[in-house]
Amino acid sequence: MDGTDLVLHAAVLLAALLQAATGIGFGVIAGPIILLVLSTGAAVQITILLSLLIAVVLTPTLFRRTDRTLLIRFLLGTLAGLPLGILVFLLVSIDTLKLLAAFAVLFMAISASGLLTLSADRGDSGRRRFEDLGVGVISGIMSTSLAMPGPVAAARMSALAHAKDTIRATVLVMFVFSYTAAIGFQAALVGVSGETLKLTATLVPATLIGVGLGKLCVDWISERLFRRLLVGLLVATSLSLLVGSLGPLLDLL
Repeated sequence: MDGTDLVLHAAVLLAALLQAATGIGFGVIAGPIILLVLSTGAAVQITILLSLLIAVVLTPTLFRRTDRTLLIRFLLGTLAGLPLGILVFLLVSIDTLKLLAAFAVLFMAISASGLLTLSADRGDSGRRRFEDLGVGVISGIMSTSLAMPGPVAAARMSALAHAKDTIRATVLVMFVFSYTAAIGFQAALVGVSGETLKLTATLVPATLIGVGLGKLCVDWISERLFRRLLVGLLVATSLSLLVGSLGPLLDLL
C-alpha cells in the first residue's frame, strides 16, 4: 500500500467513524479527499456507495430510535428534492451550486448552535410541518447534486432539541433512501464503471472498521459534546463547499 492509498484508507476510516458516531461526516471528510486523489466524478459515486453501506449496516439496530413522524416528513420532502437536485445540477454550474449549499449549511449550523431558533415549538403546527418538509427538499437536492443529504436534516433536528441518539438514528435511516436514490440517478444518467466498483470494494474494510469504532465511541459522547461535534462538522461542510466554489476565482488571483 503506497502513501496515497494509506491516506485514502485512513480518511475513509475516520469519516466512517464520525458517520457512525454522529450520523454525518463521511461526505465532509472522505468526499473531498477521494475527489482529490481520483480527480474524477467517480469520487462522488464511491462516496455515495460507502455512505449507503454505513447506513445499511447501522439501520437494523437504529430504526426503533428514529423520530418516525419527522423521518416521514424528511422523506416526503426528499422525494421532491431528488429530481430537483438533478435539474439544478444540469442547469447551474457546480461552483454556484456549492456556494448556495455553503450558505444553506452555514444557516443550519447557526440554527443547531442555538444562536437562531427555528420553530422550537415541538407542537404539531402547520409551520413546523412546512419547515420539516422544506428541510427534506433541501436534503434531497443536496443528495443528488453533492452527495450530502445529512447536514441540513441533522441541524434541523438539533435545533428542535432532539436527543443525539434520535438525530443519529433518523438521519442514518433517511440515508438508506437518499443514497439508494442518488446512486440510482448516477447509474441511469452517468453510469457506474467496473473500476469504480472495484475501488469501492477495496475501501469497504476500512469503512467497516470505522463503523465498528464509531459504535464503540457513541456511548462515550455526551449530549453536549455531540452538539459541538455536529456544529463543527456543519461549519466544516460549509467551509469546504465555500472553498470549493471559490477555487476557480482563487486560481485566477
